[in-house]
Amino acid sequence: MAKALIIGAQNIDIFAKSNGEYTLGDSNPSKIHIAFGGVGRNIAENVSRLGNEVHFITVFGDDFFSNSAHESLEKMGIDTTNSLFKKNHSNSVYLGIMDQENDLFLGLNDMEITKELNTEFLKTKATFINEFSTIIIDNNLETEALHYLLNTYQDKTIIMDAVSAKKAVKLKGYLGKISILKLNQIELAALSGELETIGKIKDLHKKGAKTLLITNQDKDIILSTKERMVRKKVLAIDTIVNATGAGDAFLSGFIHGSLHDFDDEKKLKYADIVANINLQSNNSTSELLSRKEVKKYE
Repeated sequence: MAKALIIGAQNIDIFAKSNGEYTLGDSNPSKIHIAFGGVGRNIAENVSRLGNEVHFITVFGDDFFSNSAHESLEKMGIDTTNSLFKKNHSNSVYLGIMDQENDLFLGLNDMEITKELNTEFLKTKATFINEFSTIIIDNNLETEALHYLLNTYQDKTIIMDAVSAKKAVKLKGYLGKISILKLNQIELAALSGELETIGKIKDLHKKGAKTLLITNQDKDIILSTKERMVRKKVLAIDTIVNATGAGDAFLSGFIHGSLHDFDDEKKLKYADIVANINLQSNNSTSELLSRKEVKKYE
């Protein structure tokens, strides 16, 4: 069984969608849904549901949300033995306010506890981390911890999602230390001063980027290395239930393809299918996700 290590955040996702147009400064009747989430956790869950052995280094508090999140990961068979458990700390929480198209209108997060995944703690896990050839790092980590991991494990296959434009800038000067970097158009722009997409991609390769995986909503997916560029049209989607977590799902499908030595075209197709399945879920991940479910789309 292929195995991977994810280092990053887990949190509780609270999604709210108004029954009508939002009225700012007033109470809005809404539907509210609570689920498990976080970039690191989403990827860990997705890669595990695809039948891979997953180990997850994250941080938990000792409140109700923390205990629930930890228990749910254990039930899925995701190994959190090497995670950090902090007393008198609350779990991180993400609040997503969705628009009428079920896309994100406003996101708010309290991820203070993630700062505990610091360099000092990660150094204590060096022996364990070195057991893996593939490491997925969540860009929600603090800059110092992130740079420590990128500097220390250059002999590994490092896979990252830029996460957001604001957080993508932490990667400037470190692009050459990331094996595969997933970006959307906004994050791509944050890392490059060029005007056109192709110009931006070439600029990042000049700055050391190895493999870039670029999404742009319903437009073509691009996989780019210094030597070649592969484009793929995205699957047609009738209904989007919740777009949050789709990017994590896309990267998870690509990670699965990488772990199993798929060719580039198959990796992109697999990633697109996993994202499509995720878009039909109320949560940041889909309980329907499995290799069997993916085969229905192939």
